Amino acid sequence: MRKSLSLIVLIWMISFSAEAQQSSAEEDTRLHWDESSNLLDDEKALPVNAAQPTPFNAFHKKDQNEFVIAPIPFLNPSQGWGLALMAQYIFTLKDDDSPPSIVGGGAFYTEKHSYGGGLAYSGKLANDEWRVGLALGKATVFYDFYGVGYDQNKQDISIPLKQEVDFAGLRLMKQVTNKLFLGIELIGAEITTNIESENIPGVLAEEIVAKTDFIAPNLKAERDTRNDSFYPTEGSLFDLQAEFHSEELHDNSTYQTYKISWNQYLQMAPFSVFAYRLMARFAYGEVPFYSLSMFGQGGDLRGYETGKYRDKMMWAAQTEYRYRFTDRWGGVAFAGAGQLAPKVSDFDGAAFLGSGGLGVRFQIAEKNPVDFRFDTAYGDQKVSYYFSVGQAF
Repeated sequence: MRKSLSLIVLIWMISFSAEAQQSSAEEDTRLHWDESSNLLDDEKALPVNAAQPTPFNAFHKKDQNEFVIAPIPFLNPSQGWGLALMAQYIFTLKDDDSPPSIVGGGAFYTEKHSYGGGLAYSGKLANDEWRVGLALGKATVFYDFYGVGYDQNKQDISIPLKQEVDFAGLRLMKQVTNKLFLGIELIGAEITTNIESENIPGVLAEEIVAKTDFIAPNLKAERDTRNDSFYPTEGSLFDLQAEFHSEELHDNSTYQTYKISWNQYLQMAPFSVFAYRLMARFAYGEVPFYSLSMFGQGGDLRGYETGKYRDKMMWAAQTEYRYRFTDRWGGVAFAGAGQLAPKVSDFDGAAFLGSGGLGVRFQIAEKNPVDFRFDTAYGDQKVSYYFSVGQAF
């Protein structure tokens, strides 16, 4: 759900210190928990394998309970520099074989004067039979809106928007078989959008929604076989979501969004990992601009200002090679491509958008492999920089 282009991901990043997959004021602007928000996911211990040593001694520690409190600077194309102040506690329940749970909160401020904060809890209960999530927050975010569709986006004409969001969320998922979880998320939000300019291109002004409030159910299926959620070296993550909006639930329009994604992690050697991600998202109905599919969000794709390119239909694919030089330092090389279109049939002949780049990683937590990341990406005929917490996916 892309409620408020820029804001939700920052709240997620603060509350869970990664996002999410998450990590720009307009990247991951979603209200629900996402597979790309690494600190929201479960933390699984990596089994010791003498024949396949890993550079992370922390993976082998039985007691991974840990406080992580830090100011976190970040940088992205849509918001410029920003600072997040976050605090979280990673813990495991006594006499419970569940992966660690997380409770946290924080606040952020950006170069564009966007600000906000949130609190969240992600719990794994009853030997990981149940997964429960709670979150609430609010923010005010300033960003540029370029319209809808590749042809209009490519003109590089934008208007500045101010978006205010208050939201609360609840997630409940049950493990129905080995590593497969089914459940529902309920998101309630109030979104107010204002145009911060008197010189408005008419074609863009018609697409702005002034105010909406809603409760949206999101049906979700997830299969997670990763050996770790902060820095996986093996396994995969499959995620399927179906989100429903209706005027009967106080939304301004009736529409649905469907998203499917697959992340795969392959250990090439004791200190290197090859990872790839495939995703597609489809929206049907009277979809407001902030709920359209868009590049630059959640790492799909780095190198693009989040929300500049948006439409109803989207697919993206990316690869990343990760190498650890030491327990704390690492580097990555990445590349990706994708398309946007108003209908699935329009993918044939639609423009391809691509990106690639290099990055550096530095582990900031003592017991869990939580990384600062700095990425340099080339996309949309320019170089962009990202500085945040957690892997891109």
